[in-house]
Amino acid sequence: MIAALVLASCAPRVDGPLERQQITDRADAERLAAQLTALPGALDARVTLRRPVADPLGTQPAAAATAALLVIVDDRADRAAIAEAARALAGAIAPEIERPTVLVEVGAVRPELAKVGPFTVEASSRGPLRASLAIALALIAGLAGWIAWLYRRGSSAQ
Repeated sequence: MIAALVLASCAPRVDGPLERQQITDRADAERLAAQLTALPGALDARVTLRRPVADPLGTQPAAAATAALLVIVDDRADRAAIAEAARALAGAIAPEIERPTVLVEVGAVRPELAKVGPFTVEASSRGPLRASLAIALALIAGLAGWIAWLYRRGSSAQ
């Protein structure tokens, strides 16, 4: 009796059609989320896919397939274009879903950038960076002058 119980508990788990479909849905959702995150202006994406499994022994018809897509974008992104691209990508991955629910939300403000020499910084940091670079240049020039003065003074004494 105990040996049969031990053998039964060590048996591998066999996934049924529902579990296989859930694994497929999860993998497709992850692929779709990765593609949505790659869109211009997109920061993050979350996808939920639900495709029903028809019960071969059941009498009820399978429910309709559904998809919910959430795309987080920055404030300068074209939300309408991203929503259209999300619908197209969802149709490519899961063509059986006729009308996926797509929500595009603003999640961050894109900073305004300014170029200061070889550096790219936020526009608000442009003035302080210029001042820091000017001070550093003045210090370098002052140290170079001081070293030159010491060198000249030392060579005239010899």
